[in-house]
Amino acid sequence: MSPRGPDTACARGEARDAAAALPLPRAAGGAIVATCAVLATIALIVSRRPDGIWNAQFWAEDGKIWYAQAYNEGALHALLLPAAGYLQSFSRLTAALSLAVDLRHAPLVFDVAAVLVQALPPLYLLSARYARLIPDLRLRMLAALLLIGAPNSFEIQSNVTNAQTHLALLSLLIVLADAPQGPAGFAFDVFFLLVAGLSGPTCVLLLPVAVLAWWQQPSRRRVVLVLAVLLPAVVQTSTYLATGGAGRVTSPLGASVARLLQIVGGQIFVAGTIGAKGYALLVHHGEPWTPTVMVLAGVAGLLFVARVLWVAQSVALRLFALFAALALAAGLSSPAIIEAPRWQALCTPNAGGRYYASAILAYLAGLLWSASADPSPRWRGLSRATLAAVLLIGMPVDWRVQPRVDLDFAHQAELFDEAAPGTEVRIPIPPGWRMKLDKHER
Repeated sequence: MSPRGPDTACARGEARDAAAALPLPRAAGGAIVATCAVLATIALIVSRRPDGIWNAQFWAEDGKIWYAQAYNEGALHALLLPAAGYLQSFSRLTAALSLAVDLRHAPLVFDVAAVLVQALPPLYLLSARYARLIPDLRLRMLAALLLIGAPNSFEIQSNVTNAQTHLALLSLLIVLADAPQGPAGFAFDVFFLLVAGLSGPTCVLLLPVAVLAWWQQPSRRRVVLVLAVLLPAVVQTSTYLATGGAGRVTSPLGASVARLLQIVGGQIFVAGTIGAKGYALLVHHGEPWTPTVMVLAGVAGLLFVARVLWVAQSVALRLFALFAALALAAGLSSPAIIEAPRWQALCTPNAGGRYYASAILAYLAGLLWSASADPSPRWRGLSRATLAAVLLIGMPVDWRVQPRVDLDFAHQAELFDEAAPGTEVRIPIPPGWRMKLDKHER
């Protein structure tokens, strides 16, 4: 997110004076602030789905695929197995790590890993790497809060399967960020670009963004970043071609311009403002006019974003929007939705939330820029009112994600421990799936 706030030289001077007055060494004070930021970010993320920590259970692919294949076939072998046509290294590595504890505590390893990865993008945004793009720290804090609490994002909360969304966002922020001060920051950037790239297909979409970022600001660092995106992109493309996209849904799409605008209007602009629950209420009470209203919302939202990108003339904001558009196009081209036609199903509230995450964040980034720096008082006022709706309606109503159905995983783990070696044990996991484990010798 890259809005430019007003000049904050006075504010910076006051902050330096206040820091100098503290009875702490500057390094110690910075460490305390950083620690507080990390703890606050993690606490906010956990508060959205607290049952993930206090009543940890496997969720969908986390148990059925990642853990089951690591346990049954061995962690090293499972690491090289593609899923849905591409490698998912972070999910596989988390499963391998969880094998170090007993089955009862393995879901907690998954949930902790998911929370930590989800915390990385907002913390990266708060760092000095974005001090030039967003000079006002208050705006960076608000942008980080929007990253954590974006409406209509329940599907990507606290699960390893959708951690690739957060890794993709972190990769985008790395590509857009200013250069780090030392080698540790550079090593961090390259490491996570490689990990994220080998954990999902979005590295292919990030490649043109990385190239354009290098084109705008040529440097050796950006050449290395392009290569760090290119390498996993080649691997993921080769894997997809070799497997033929095995596991992808092939039911009819039902694509049309009207449905596209309905999806964009409802799932991104309406649900991204007043939340998925607010969108669901409109759909429930707005028939038979809901499709038309959402199409109009899609047109209006796209015009608003286009104006922001034109007026702001921010390269970072435009590249953010480009990545979001590519991610949305890729998701809608082959969504993993069982109901057919799939685009019609995607118009339904709470359907396919992972496909809209980047687009919603790009919309919120544009909204934040317009609310803080738009040269037009009318547009600035309208954006502030809309942003207030996001903060006071959309985020609160969507903040707490509905707890997963309690299937008493602790008891299921006890039954697994008591099973004889060689027995196939089937363990129920949310959302109504079953994980099959072949019991090993202890």
